[in-house]
Amino acid sequence: MPRENTVPFPAASGEAPEGTAALLRGASTVLGSHVAAALLGIASLPVLAQTLGPGPYGRFSLFLTLLGVVTYQDFLRPLLVRVFSARAGDEGDLRGLSSCVAWLLASVAGAAGLVLFTPEVALLFAVAVLAHGLASVDYARLAREGRVARAALVRNCAWGAAAVCAAGLAWQGGPSTPLFVCAAPFCAANVAILAIYRSATGARTELWPSAPAIRGARAAWRTHRSEIAALIGFGLANALVVSVDRFVALRWLEAHEFGLYAACADLASKLAIVGTAAGTVLYPSFARHAGGAHEAQRFVGLATRIMLGWGLVIALLVAAAGPLVELVLGPQYAAGRGLCAVLFAASFVHMLGFLLTPWQRARGEFAPQTRAYAAAGVCMVIVGAVLVPTIGLAGAVACACTARVAEIALLAREVRFLSSEALPRARLAALGSMAAGILALALWRFGEAA
Repeated sequence: MPRENTVPFPAASGEAPEGTAALLRGASTVLGSHVAAALLGIASLPVLAQTLGPGPYGRFSLFLTLLGVVTYQDFLRPLLVRVFSARAGDEGDLRGLSSCVAWLLASVAGAAGLVLFTPEVALLFAVAVLAHGLASVDYARLAREGRVARAALVRNCAWGAAAVCAAGLAWQGGPSTPLFVCAAPFCAANVAILAIYRSATGARTELWPSAPAIRGARAAWRTHRSEIAALIGFGLANALVVSVDRFVALRWLEAHEFGLYAACADLASKLAIVGTAAGTVLYPSFARHAGGAHEAQRFVGLATRIMLGWGLVIALLVAAAGPLVELVLGPQYAAGRGLCAVLFAASFVHMLGFLLTPWQRARGEFAPQTRAYAAAGVCMVIVGAVLVPTIGLAGAVACACTARVAEIALLAREVRFLSSEALPRARLAALGSMAAGILALALWRFGEAA
């Protein structure tokens, strides 16, 4: 096994490596909150989709997609977690840099919002991004103290409540509900998360970057510029994979078709709770303890078992995609039953790749993932530009599925580096066969619905 996969970050002084049991407890807490948030999202999705209709719902979904994409560009959050956990001594400078980055991203978000939305929505967009960025320092402090599961619980509860609030407002307002009314709860959720994090850490970090903070930001940039460059590249590549299908669909599909595709994609995205929950708790855990890489390899064995069970759930959802779409999204979206079947299958590959490679990011190995996501994003652009104008919705689904090239490439890389003890080949073959079977079933359902 190459040295790069066995040398972890140094542990904080006096700390012992975190065991698998501790990781599982944290993952269980995060998974529970992710499930709760996902259930609230699933419960609110029918109300929003059916009340607003495909056209307005498409704009609402675009707002949430962009909010996720822009907040993910807060490239400093993983760096803050690593440096704070190692107590590297330059926390003050990094706090100043984090504040400057938050305001920069908020400015970019506001400008983009003015192009795509009304001024009211653009303002909400900018405030939500700013609150997320300002909360990064406090998130890193909580991670250092081993409270990342609690931090994730706060975030999931806030976003679940926002989804319910948005659904209630749409229900009250009907199909003519303005976008800013449905978007406001999500902006409020980010502000609430910032307030709760700051209260939990007792921090008094300045919200506005002062002159000393700007000087500290320059110093932090010089110290960490190579890591920051890697994180920026990773964030941009990941954003490309996450959002290309939406922008391609927005460019070439009519408003009704775009809303139909967005609703189906949103329904499929609810299935990502397993991978995102585990990744959320594993990253800071591995970054904080010297046993991270070893624990990560041990966790792979459990992760593969989880995915074998989850694959059966996905297969059932693919088989029942038609009735499920009409039940959750309503008869207005019945044409999307085949689309959802394929998107459900793609989500299985997405979760598998995300769940089996979290320690790469924890140890700062962003280059392989950046290359994989960038290559997948370029492929998505080509596939979408060719297929969406010619075959419409099916082309948008093909564009989205092309993103999974990234996870397949990362898994292939791990097979070469991980031992058969860490990643049992028989179990990996079973997962591959299950993924192929799910895809075949999805394509059959797609052809049946066409």
